[in-house]
Amino acid sequence: MPTDIDECVAEILDIGHCILPDHFPRTALEECRQAFQPLLEDVAGRIPEGNRGPKRWAIGLPFAPPFYHSAFFNDDTVIEIVSRILGEDMHISYYGTDTPISGSEYQHVHADLPFLFNEEPGHRHPPALLSVRFTFVDMTPENGPFEVAERTQHLVRTEILERANAGRIPLKPLLLKAGDVLISDPRTVHRGTPNRTDMPRPFAVIVHNRHWYNISRERLEANEDTPMLTEAFYRTLSEREQELLRKVPKTTD
Repeated sequence: MPTDIDECVAEILDIGHCILPDHFPRTALEECRQAFQPLLEDVAGRIPEGNRGPKRWAIGLPFAPPFYHSAFFNDDTVIEIVSRILGEDMHISYYGTDTPISGSEYQHVHADLPFLFNEEPGHRHPPALLSVRFTFVDMTPENGPFEVAERTQHLVRTEILERANAGRIPLKPLLLKAGDVLISDPRTVHRGTPNRTDMPRPFAVIVHNRHWYNISRERLEANEDTPMLTEAFYRTLSEREQELLRKVPKTTD
């Protein structure tokens, strides 16, 4: 069944996200899952306390195989939805993961970036960036699903966080399947939840920006020695992928 682009755009602007069911290929996701396990073990060995709370790690991924798949970055439907909101000249700034394991806890409710105009906290403006999220494994109530508070992207941040952390705003768990794609406004407040199973729950994100907004990093988080993007691999990509990745720092071959 074709995706209703207009409906998805409207959902993002209204509640803060939309979901494309069974959209990314499971074979590519399984390849990522298998490759991610040794990376997670390495990071957990170096940073045993976690860097996003107990037993929870944010780990940057390189724009390179086995984690880079054109199916994730060059998908017509995803690009159409995101560019309708951010503009045709948008670009990608970040690729990474959030992964809790057994022993993790509830995160404090938070948003991923500040408002653009702190002097006018009630000013409603469209998003400067969007997050394209997908999980390498099915999310269940037991393995730490992502929770969101819908329609909070425009509310006064300090007030909404206080109310959400006090339990006065409902948080909705998103039980995504491997293959589902979540496109979200990262100003919408959310949190990670505890993983009560013996298996990691990697949750990937690709950050898309308006052409004038950039949050790119020089090094991958918790994965600092891995080149973010090499010139050689960049030159193998399609013209559209190269345009999307044009602002990612590249390593000379």
